Amino acid sequence: MNILRELNLGRRTLPVIMASEAAECGLACLAMISRYHGHDVDLNALRQRFAVSMAGASLKSLMGIADQLGFSTRAIRVELSALPKVQLPAIAHWDLNHFVVLKSVTSKGITIHDPAIGLRTFTMEEASKHLTGVILELARSETFEPLEARLPMKLSLLWSKMHGWGWAVAQVLILSVALQIAAFVMPLQMQLVVDEALAQSDHQLLTVIALGFGALVIIQAGLEAIRGWALRIFGQLLSFQITGNLVRHLLRLPNDYFEKRHVGDIISRLGSVKPVQDAITQGVIGTVIDGIMALIAGFILFFYSTALALIVIVGVLINLGITLALFPGTKRRMAESIVAEAKEQSHLIETIRAATTLKLLGRESIREATWRNLHVETTNAGIAVGRYQISQTFLQSVVTGLQTVIVIYVAGVTILSGAGFSVGMIFSFLSYRQTFTDRAMALVNQMVQFRLLRLHLDRLSDIVTTRSEVTQGLPGPLVNQGHMRLKDVCFRYGISDPLILEDVNLDIKQGDYVAIQGGSGGGKTTLLKLMLGLIHPTDGTIELDGHRATPERWRSWRQSVGVVAQDDRLMSGTISENIAGFDPNLDMERVVAAAHAARVHADIMRFPMQYLSLVGDMGSTLSGGQRQRVLLARALYRQPQILILDEGTANLDEQNEELIADLIDQMNITRIVVAHRPALLRRARRVFTVQNRGLVRVGGTEPLPRETLMDITPLSVAPPEPAE
Repeated sequence: MNILRELNLGRRTLPVIMASEAAECGLACLAMISRYHGHDVDLNALRQRFAVSMAGASLKSLMGIADQLGFSTRAIRVELSALPKVQLPAIAHWDLNHFVVLKSVTSKGITIHDPAIGLRTFTMEEASKHLTGVILELARSETFEPLEARLPMKLSLLWSKMHGWGWAVAQVLILSVALQIAAFVMPLQMQLVVDEALAQSDHQLLTVIALGFGALVIIQAGLEAIRGWALRIFGQLLSFQITGNLVRHLLRLPNDYFEKRHVGDIISRLGSVKPVQDAITQGVIGTVIDGIMALIAGFILFFYSTALALIVIVGVLINLGITLALFPGTKRRMAESIVAEAKEQSHLIETIRAATTLKLLGRESIREATWRNLHVETTNAGIAVGRYQISQTFLQSVVTGLQTVIVIYVAGVTILSGAGFSVGMIFSFLSYRQTFTDRAMALVNQMVQFRLLRLHLDRLSDIVTTRSEVTQGLPGPLVNQGHMRLKDVCFRYGISDPLILEDVNLDIKQGDYVAIQGGSGGGKTTLLKLMLGLIHPTDGTIELDGHRATPERWRSWRQSVGVVAQDDRLMSGTISENIAGFDPNLDMERVVAAAHAARVHADIMRFPMQYLSLVGDMGSTLSGGQRQRVLLARALYRQPQILILDEGTANLDEQNEELIADLIDQMNITRIVVAHRPALLRRARRVFTVQNRGLVRVGGTEPLPRETLMDITPLSVAPPEPAE
């Protein structure tokens, strides 16, 4: 660990850490303050240690997490006039539903680090509209010890499994070197023409020079074309493999990763692959070439004239200073632009998905106005980035122009003084000066781009450094008996959230038929997610076929399960493809048989294209009942050993529901259903009610009569304890 950090002798800096999940602003604030006080942690490491649910974190839970990180905390309520007395940095409650880090307070206003936007400044009048007055102060406690729990995102993680690109890189480098050699020779043409051919009036030499350099131009153009093609091939290969690795990892992330993030934000993060690809294909090679070229051109400049060379170098150093001075602002504005664009994209995707709902509510104008506000934020953020870039270009153009004027003036004075500097040498020196300046500034700008690349790597790190839920390689032993046992299972979504389920015990034998009922929000769907391995118990154990559930066994278990979930979706494609789950070896006989069993075959045959009919986006062309029966057919096509339905017949008419309930009753497999309606409940061998965070058995071992079920359905369920 860094000694300065250990002894706290170094200058403390408060980083800006952006939240990735929809409700982790509090955790992001703790990550920022932890880094300020010496912990080498990042948000991903804190997220894995202190899970936060979609409900977010309360002030009390933040105090609990801070205590485990070695901080002493004090929650206070202050008036705006007392803000200068607050121990900074501190966590401030913002807009009644958000947390930010209060960085500094002056008589004119405040500066905050907003996990949703970044660095922001407000006047006191503006701050009064957002601050609620609740502040959480944090200071090192006596037990504070610096932690190292950071999961850095390295560029090598994206290409670590790439193959076949070594020769492409070597080819591009060789061609680039050849092109630069040609570029160094070209300025000599003017010097030879002026100092030799024209001075001696030698037409033959002039012709030879023209023919020689003409041939060099043709060779140079050819090499440029070949290099461009090689670079294009390398770029496409790189993009394919990086994106492929990223999407492969993304699809294997835990289910809650997708539940806690907006679709638009995930898509925006995938978009960060393009800048990384450009940095590797063009930036890395360009940096090497520019560095070599600048070094060689610099030596050549000193060979011509030390005084003139120093003037050129001073100009480049001034431009470097301008770039470094504007870099922090440029980086901050680019981060804000990326975040603003992601928020706008998420809002637009959500709006398009809910187009029908908006029409029914008559809220198109309101939604449009919200989008316009987000679009204005995106536009303003882009303008802010452009302002920095234009300022940098303007200042550097002035410096470069003045440098050229001074070089020409000093060179002219040198010729007039008879110091042995020829006119041809001026032309040649100016060409090499241009080469040196361009290459040096290209090198500087590329190094800045590499620093800015951290913005995109940080966004990609949210995907890359999140642990996948399945191990690599083949799945474990096939689970095909359909026997599951839950032992003292407890579950809560967040570290500070109340328990949803507590001490649940359930033994489901092979071929069993179990029904689960209960009030809305009682934990039925959560229980099914536990049974599918989509989430994992906070306490207790789950056994599959007598073995403790592991990632490999969960993967195998899901291969043996047919599921119809509440939020199930159909995907764009034909009906037959959806029933087969896009099986690459689609069996049409099994598709038809599954459709018959799910009572949807007749509906499909009435479509013009029958089983080849397109279902539209997420099944938009089907009715609710048709969509649910197609989903049931998809579950049956798998020929499962375990069938799990979460309100799997809720959208069906009574006749179809009874027929499907009879079918399920006759199956010789393990069946687990969540239902409110009696068709499935009265056929089940065992019925349980989720009540007071536990499971309560209803009735005896025989199927319950319809009148009994009507008496017990629905049951009132005590609501979970509210979060503080």
